[in-house]
Amino acid sequence: PPPLHTPLPICIADNTCSTPAGATVTINAVPTPPTAPTVASTTQPTCAVPTGTIVFTAQAGVEYSINNGTSYQAGATFAGLSPGIYTLRVRSIADNTCSTTAVATVTINAVPTPPTVPTVASTTQPTCAVPTGTIVFTAQAGVEYSINNGTTYQAGATFAGLAPGTYTLRVRSIADNTCSTPAASTVTINAVPTAPTV
Repeated sequence: PPPLHTPLPICIADNTCSTPAGATVTINAVPTPPTAPTVASTTQPTCAVPTGTIVFTAQAGVEYSINNGTSYQAGATFAGLSPGIYTLRVRSIADNTCSTTAVATVTINAVPTPPTVPTVASTTQPTCAVPTGTIVFTAQAGVEYSINNGTTYQAGATFAGLAPGTYTLRVRSIADNTCSTPAASTVTINAVPTAPTV
């Protein structure tokens, strides 16, 4: 039988023998990393909601991370965050080797401390001459005062012109009005004394 011939040995043996491919091959440009992430909003903890929230400014075609790329999620909102420092990062969905870190970290503050339990500095009971009472709170810095368990507050610690009755004292923080503290007990303004019989 005739000897078997293959193209490869022939081409090696004769380097004038070459054949082009049917099509060219293109190496694409290096992918562009996502834009550096920025924060659309940050919600700090309050006494009412003791966790924080970070919302990224949305970008198309990315996933979001607040732990420098340890884990990612599709949504731009991260809620229920404990106080701490967070490193924001985004990565391309099309090429997850393309990621970009934010220029600065984001801090979720500690949960605010409620005010100290309010106490009474003095109580003035009604008399025949002045038929109303007065309650004066022991002053605290950075709070507002209430004698109706937080229905209304005022800046001053003195409540005068009070009708007889039972009052529930409360203070709340001016910086965070979800932080309030009631007194340990109520305060009673007595009835107006009865004048002697004629």
